[in-house]
Amino acid sequence: MIKTNSQNFLLDFIQEISNDKIGISFHSNADIDAIASSLITYQICKKYNSNCCIDIKPGIAKESKLALKELNIDINECNSDYDKLIILDAAGLEQVLDIVSKPKKGILILIDHHSEGQLYKNSKLHYIDDEASSTTELVVTFSKELNLPLDEKISNLAILGIIFDSNKLERARKNTFDSLAFLTEHGNYKKSIFIYHNIIKYFEEDLSIRIAKLKGLSRLLIGKVCKDLIIALTEIGSYESLVSNSVIQSGADVVFVIKNKESENNRISIRLSDRALLKGLDASYIAKLLGEKFHGEGGGHKGASIVSLQESENIEKEKFFSYLVNLINSMCNKSEIKNGNKEI
Repeated sequence: MIKTNSQNFLLDFIQEISNDKIGISFHSNADIDAIASSLITYQICKKYNSNCCIDIKPGIAKESKLALKELNIDINECNSDYDKLIILDAAGLEQVLDIVSKPKKGILILIDHHSEGQLYKNSKLHYIDDEASSTTELVVTFSKELNLPLDEKISNLAILGIIFDSNKLERARKNTFDSLAFLTEHGNYKKSIFIYHNIIKYFEEDLSIRIAKLKGLSRLLIGKVCKDLIIALTEIGSYESLVSNSVIQSGADVVFVIKNKESENNRISIRLSDRALLKGLDASYIAKLLGEKFHGEGGGHKGASIVSLQESENIEKEKFFSYLVNLINSMCNKSEIKNGNKEI
């Protein structure tokens, strides 16, 4: 469902970026979708304004660095402040706190595919489509409408962004395939898939990632919810998203992974199995509730979401797990009553 505060977003967007210095950025530890959508937005910006740059202060994830290296892509980084800021692929204010207050004129433009969080309330102009497989899909559509061709490197990166964020097209819709068709006209789909497998192989073989997954599994608290679903909670210092996926692959249905690195704010990664989704559970809704209760902000997708907590928030693992069990059970009970399946 598209949520925007503009009658003609693309027209208003072009008007906003046609003057002043434009900064483009993304959520912290940016994945390939965030980087690809930012680079395409940079190409759009350059068509109307030579004064554009990308602020990489939130940091770039390892898989994104690997993709950029494989494709030999350089980023035109911001070396000074800017007047307006475009944020890609971020819903929560906690994800971009370091940069969101930087524009001199306080002009913020948001383009995203997550359920809306606090960030859109701070934006002058926003375009959110939570049914899109990726933010890359959205900006590729903008490129098509503007008749803006993308070079081969950017097209290949964009293909990677869509493949990764759609979970190998499991979450694809018609517009996803339309975007891929446009990208393959300018890029090389086979090369993107080759790079995709290289990145996956790297993560499967990397020692630190394998250790993180094993640590996450060794620290698991496990229980049963909703009659036949397995709920699991663990904590780790890094790679919480990868650990979450690993626990799901090991047989759990509702997974919470707490990132407890002392130098950073706590973060909770939430993953749901297909069984949990069929029960009517929604990870983005769970994340929103946890953000409200534990003084942070949460959001994302039905199957995968993130909660960002304030630095001072301390979570006791056992008490938190008990709370989660009760929360998920109550959600399943409400879903059963709604669907008329409540057992007597």
